This record gives sequence, structure tokens and C-alpha cells, in this order.
Amino acid sequence: MIEIDSDVSALKDYIIDMRRRLHMHPETGFNEIFTRDMILEQLNTMHFDEIKVMARTGIKAVMMGSNASKTIALRADMDALCVTELNDKPYISQNKGFMHACGHDGHMAMLLGIAKLLSEHKSDLSANVVLIFQPAEESEGGAPIMIEQGVLDDPKVDEIYAMHIFPDVEQGKVGIRSGPIMAQTAEFDIEIMGRSAHGAMPHKGIDTIVIASHIIQMFQSILTRNVDPADQALITIGRICGGERRNIIAKHTVLEGMLRTFSDDVYELIKSRIMAALEGMERAYGASLSYKEVVNYPVVFNDIELTRRFISIIGEENIVEVKPQMIAEDFSFYQKKVSGVYFFLGSKNEKKGFAAPLHSNRFDFDEDILLAGVQIYKKLLNMSY
Repeated sequence: MIEIDSDVSALKDYIIDMRRRLHMHPETGFNEIFTRDMILEQLNTMHFDEIKVMARTGIKAVMMGSNASKTIALRADMDALCVTELNDKPYISQNKGFMHACGHDGHMAMLLGIAKLLSEHKSDLSANVVLIFQPAEESEGGAPIMIEQGVLDDPKVDEIYAMHIFPDVEQGKVGIRSGPIMAQTAEFDIEIMGRSAHGAMPHKGIDTIVIASHIIQMFQSILTRNVDPADQALITIGRICGGERRNIIAKHTVLEGMLRTFSDDVYELIKSRIMAALEGMERAYGASLSYKEVVNYPVVFNDIELTRRFISIIGEENIVEVKPQMIAEDFSFYQKKVSGVYFFLGSKNEKKGFAAPLHSNRFDFDEDILLAGVQIYKKLLNMSY
């Protein structure tokens, strides 16, 4: 277990109050108006050198350290999900159909906790600190917009950290690994244009549903016969839209899918094989096929040296090495600009009934873990006084 300092323990009521207030008012990406205003209200009572609204609902808060040799950024995501909460707690969501089912309320509460600690000990800071409250992690991806608007500049950020409450890791432990920890993820659409015909005369049409079925089978061949078995990759087709009626050959079909890898090279290999296969299918079937990449998140890659230092600071006895996760995170965009570390704050506690997965309508956690999160941030900022 991570030992909690007395000054962090003293913030328990404040941190829990912040978490519960945020939990009761969940808002989706770029709609976090109440969330933004509540956080601003708190930050404006503290001794930050700059507080700036960015990306409509995001916030950058800067505290300059005396004789600082570097700048460290800490990031928390702000948005909620379109989930109807089924928990039986006095602080459940008041916004029907929306819920903080991914722990972002806890992430923000921990960042407000460390903000309060920073404010109380500003003169002891040996580094500049940038707190990033980022909107829209779950949807469009708020990180690129925050970066474009200068969240990593003035002062120039040297290191960045973020954590995620994680029910796959036991409470009291921190999950981390060096190198790739979360996947590069590309959303794509494949549009197939053929020719309609009566179902009794299929030879007069070009059946896009048949072509779609061959494309899906082809994906599995690419993964098993083109990608090194030692490399992890995944293609998912989650939606197929095609056809008009049961007795008409489908003229138009769209496949909506996702490609996940942990390597740029593997991603480029798979994409090149998909494009080559689609070109071949165009010639073979006489159809028109197009591939459109809707969004592409880079791999979340933990800097090797920063991860080693992180483990040393937190203590190996508190660390669990996690497997690379196939989920995506727009924290990866920050890591394309700045060395950074992403880690998991364990929240699994079956004895207390906290084991529901992320995005579940019953997701919740023991609020004691919030103190551990603030303690970790304190250690990373080397706040010794």
C-alpha cells in the first residue's frame, strides 16, 4: 500500500466532496460547462500564476516554482459517458442518461487535490507545474486541440503524467509498464458501390453484401498470414450498413471498423495490405471500393527512463506490471510532443463491492484511492518539505 502523508490525508474531505459534486453532474465531450465552471471556481481560490480556458471547456493552470529547472504537467480528463447510472448512492448522476462511468470524476478530484496542496506549499516547489483539465477524451479527442492552443507551451513542458482509475488492478497497487501500454487505434470506413438487381437475377447486379463478407474474411487472413505472430494486432468490424429490401441485390454497403496495434510499422503493414486487397477486389468484382480513415490515435508509449524513475519513486512493492491494453487514449498525442508516463491506479476491491468494469452502469470505486493518487502526484513533483 502507498503510505499517505498527513498533509494529503488532511485533504480527504475536500477531495471526496469534489469527486461527488462532479459525479452528480456528468457532461459529455466539449459540453463540460458545469464541470469547467466548478473547477475554475476552485482554482481561482488558489495561488496559480495563470489559469486559462482552452478548447472551450478545458483548463490550463500554471504554478511557477522558485528556481525551477523543468516543467511537469499533470493531466486529468473531464468528460462523462452516455450511460444511465444504476448505483444506489446519495451522489448518483443527476443528469439522466449520463454518468461518470470511467472514473474521470476521480481524475479531476485528484488533480484538484494536488492543486490545493501546491497552493499551500508554492514556495517549496522545485519545478514549474502545469495542470491540464482536458475535455472530450471519450469522443472526438480533446488533446490535439489543447496542444494546438498551446497547453504544452509557455512554460514549455518537459514531462507529462496521467493516471486512470482501473478496476483490473487491485486497490493499493499501481499498474504500469514501459514502452507501449495502450494501442494505436484507427477508426475506418470502407464503402462499397456495386449495382442493384432483382434478387432472382443476381447475375445482373454487383452484390456489395457478398463483397463485404469477403472483405471481413480477408481481414483475418491479413492478421494471421501477414503480421508476425509475436506482434499484437486486431481488426474489428462493429457495424455493417447495406441493402434496401430482402429481394434486391444490395448496391451500397458500408463497413465501420477499428484497427489496433502497438507499432507504427505493423499498422502501416496492415493498412498497405488492406489497400492492396481492396484494389484487387475492385478488379475481381467490378465494384468501387473506398477506404477512409476517420480518426487515428497514436500508441500510448511510456518513456523508458521516466517509467524506471516512476517505479523507483513510487516503490517496486506498490507496482504491478500490466499487459499492453488494446484500448485507445488521446494522452498519446501529448507523448508525441513530450516524454510522458501513463499509469493505472488500482481500484479493484471485491470485499467492498468495487469490481464493476469501466463504462459499466454500476462502476464505482472506494474513495480512499483518491488519496493514493494525490500522494503519487506529490511524489512525482518531489514535494518534500
